[in-house]
Amino acid sequence: MPKYAQVIIDFATIAEIDHVFTYIIEEQHSDKVQIGQRVKVPFGKYNALQTGYVIGISENRGPENYPLKAIFSIVDPVPLLSAVQLDIAHFIVAYYGTSYAAALEAVTPPGLGDKPFVEEPDFEEYIMLTEDLESVQQYIYQNKNKKTFSKQRFILEYLLDHPKVCQKELEAAAEFSRSSLKTLLQHHFIIREKLEKNFVPDRIRYEAFKPLNDEQEKAKTRICEAVSSSCYRTLLLQGVTGSGKTEVFLYAIKEVLESGGSAIILVPEIALTKQTLERFKERFGNRAALIHSRMTPKERQNLYLRAKSGKVSIVIGPRSAVFMPLGNLKLIVIDEEHEATYKSESMPKYHAADIAKMRMQKEGGVVLLASATPSIETYYQSEIGNYDKVMLKRRIGDAELPEVITVDMRLELREGNHQVISQRLYEGIKKTLDFGQQVMLLINRRGHSTFINCRSCGHVIKCEHCDVAMTYHLSAKSLECHYCGKKLAVPDKCPACESKYIRFFGSGTEKIEEFLKQHFEAYGIARMDLDTTGGKEGHHKILDAFANREVNLLIGTQMIAKGHDFKDVALVGIIAADMSLFMQDFRSSERTFQLITQAMGRAGRSGAKGQVIIQTYNPDHIVLQRIKYNKQELFYKEELSNRQLMGYPPFEHIFTVLVTGKNEQQVIKAAYTLAQYYRHYSQKGQTAFRVIGPSAAVLGKLVDEYRWRIIILSSDREKLLIYGKYCLRRYKDEQKAESIKVQWDIDPLSMM
Repeated sequence: MPKYAQVIIDFATIAEIDHVFTYIIEEQHSDKVQIGQRVKVPFGKYNALQTGYVIGISENRGPENYPLKAIFSIVDPVPLLSAVQLDIAHFIVAYYGTSYAAALEAVTPPGLGDKPFVEEPDFEEYIMLTEDLESVQQYIYQNKNKKTFSKQRFILEYLLDHPKVCQKELEAAAEFSRSSLKTLLQHHFIIREKLEKNFVPDRIRYEAFKPLNDEQEKAKTRICEAVSSSCYRTLLLQGVTGSGKTEVFLYAIKEVLESGGSAIILVPEIALTKQTLERFKERFGNRAALIHSRMTPKERQNLYLRAKSGKVSIVIGPRSAVFMPLGNLKLIVIDEEHEATYKSESMPKYHAADIAKMRMQKEGGVVLLASATPSIETYYQSEIGNYDKVMLKRRIGDAELPEVITVDMRLELREGNHQVISQRLYEGIKKTLDFGQQVMLLINRRGHSTFINCRSCGHVIKCEHCDVAMTYHLSAKSLECHYCGKKLAVPDKCPACESKYIRFFGSGTEKIEEFLKQHFEAYGIARMDLDTTGGKEGHHKILDAFANREVNLLIGTQMIAKGHDFKDVALVGIIAADMSLFMQDFRSSERTFQLITQAMGRAGRSGAKGQVIIQTYNPDHIVLQRIKYNKQELFYKEELSNRQLMGYPPFEHIFTVLVTGKNEQQVIKAAYTLAQYYRHYSQKGQTAFRVIGPSAAVLGKLVDEYRWRIIILSSDREKLLIYGKYCLRRYKDEQKAESIKVQWDIDPLSMM
């Protein structure tokens, strides 16, 4: 009896081919085709060979009324995808409304191509002595008194005691010399050969674990009890900055490994991955591995296979690490869970926390959400009992929460200080550096000046492709658009009125760096933003210099605010606390609270009380008041009350539609027409969908395209997704607006 395979074509991102195709499994392949494999199949009118994924096998051909084709060949000798990973792909399709091909692309490593995806043997260079030991002994005797012979002698005598040695082990010795090794190889006293590397997992280094205080011990016990129950649970580990959350989940992971399980640790920033990996390597050695976006496709493929074969038990990385094919997965930790980077901005627009929860439901494991400033949605779920909350209320050791001082920049202006640094912050920096401690300064905007303005006619130089002001970059001596990358020379006169009275306004990381170099350059200053962190090791070089005290004053954007642990940081300065407070996004208060609180947490982590100086033009703003007086619970309760009043998450779900095009009037017309579809079908279906808009997006023009947005809200997420996509499909079928592009998202984290 013939068998049939259900296949997804790997480029099936358009609706016409975004579904399962049935293929015959002929006799020569009947015992070889497996679910999760890639196969080559004839596809389309001309039977061009395409790669597809086998997602099911049955003995029934199904309801198709077209002539079935047969699988041509098998790409992978063993399945690329496990049953759990296929379940994840199905979940992405159903929960986010994306295509199967996009879901499978997210789950699999990049750059696979058409070649079989199998683990290749890992070889190492080994060194051994020639069998003629007598000639070796004679060579040592003849040259033993020569000063230049000491390195060769070390290698030969080492090999006499160790018959076969990995070259890397030999190279680690202080007495080793590469030129001496080369000489001995040329004289045939030693032999080098490649041997397949046998993987031996490192032992758990129990001595590297730090003692836990009573609060940490209780938190660890609760997490370990949840893991050992082998039942799905989601826990929120909420602790003040510096309370030792990482050490708690390191202990939990130790118990996971001791029971033969594995774990995934998600981190929000590339900048955090190295520091996190070092902590894990110190305790778990080669059982822990790192994945991130700056790795080559080949490196990511190799790690995927190592995880699949059990050579890695712990994977650390950003949101894509949630898909790694670890066996017996018992714990997924999402560190700094409040970060928006866990939500993908490209198809499929998944949130890593949703994937983690779905995966642990399948595998009977635990999701641990860790943050000092959890998202409003996570906080709410813990309040209503859907998540178990584990609290850490005090810092480890003798460390205290830092003193918080707000500086009213309006008073600074009245007193004649027009600099970007207030007098109070300047004095704080000087005192801290003179005392031998370190300073971190946060300003969440890169560049030197945020815009150029003509004092004569008021003209602001904007990007011709985007509806944003050009930012001046001192290092490049040019104006740059941070959205499309357009660069311009700095004009000598106003492009509008030809006046020479053009001035630079606003501040970015470069302006802060310029000011500080005039006063504190001798202490070592570094800047950390997108302009200085290019390349594979860009983040790590700057952070290593700061950790090694080569640099004592670090200026940066939000990438310096998250998760870093530097014991000598005594002062943190927040340069422009108001920057994100008044954005057109209902999450602006939450994000400001989280960013400033996280940045503050870098100060005073090793005993001496730290200090935080917040510069603001709105010192009485409710968010800054809650931060200053450490009223976190009050902030969350007030914010939840506001969200409930407005009908926003976590009480409602959001479906957003972004209409874009080259012609502004066509975009506006299309947005209003589409909004009519949403209102019409909402009334027709007698379902209470709330339609807001259309209105111009926060960024009204981006890369030569005008942008208008529609927002739809509902408490029923499943119906909202169906309704949102249905109206879009009706609009596209009936309007045929080919010059208009429409993008959508459900549960977005950005309203830009």
